[in-house]
Amino acid sequence: MLGAFLGFLGTFVNYFVQVGLINARGLTGMFDWDMASLLLETQLGEVTYMRLTGFILAFISSLIFFRKAVRLPQQSFYRLLLGVHGIAFLFVAFSFTKAGHISVLTGIARTAVVFHLYAFSAWIGSLFPLLLLTNSTELNLLKKLMQQFGDNALGIVIILAGMGALMLLELLDNPAELYTTPYGWVFLLKLFLVLVTLSVAAINKLVLVPAIVKNASALRLRRSIRVEMVAVTLVLIATSYLSTIVGPAGH
Repeated sequence: MLGAFLGFLGTFVNYFVQVGLINARGLTGMFDWDMASLLLETQLGEVTYMRLTGFILAFISSLIFFRKAVRLPQQSFYRLLLGVHGIAFLFVAFSFTKAGHISVLTGIARTAVVFHLYAFSAWIGSLFPLLLLTNSTELNLLKKLMQQFGDNALGIVIILAGMGALMLLELLDNPAELYTTPYGWVFLLKLFLVLVTLSVAAINKLVLVPAIVKNASALRLRRSIRVEMVAVTLVLIATSYLSTIVGPAGH
């Protein structure tokens, strides 16, 4: 519910910031209702509608499911919740094919960004629940669940890397742009942060998770997940910078 609310708020504010930028009149230009109404008929309006729809759907479903979750429902309840939120996220993910650098590329790149977003969100969205799970005193169950997540995360990483590579091939005119342009420099920083995150995840899977029962504690794993959360937050910041402040040389 909190995430959906923040997403809705960010989308709403961003729309009026764009109105102000187009007016070139600062804060007062943000509240030009004639311009705001006009832009609703443009690509910006389409993107805003899609994102607001996704976040509203996620918020309402979260509210409904949250009230029912107090009765400790069966697994089918959570599968339905995941399905509804998957549809909500689809609206948000597809909005990225309508705006930004990807919107002017081929259908392959636009499809890749949707899968890339799904994979990344599935990964980082799992970190906070996993962190809470480390408070469990059922160490055998904790180890089993962490191992299951580690196995599933391998597929997520493959999709994440593959789709990211497809987008990069279409965004850059030549590989030299990686080390000769501001976009390339920030992208390399992002790639470094991703590798740090993957390294921490690998340590979790190969070293810390197997040692949970032996050490009779999940403290080291909990600390490692916190480090991973910090790393992916930095990845998100770098991604935001790449998608809003700088762009590939050919864009």
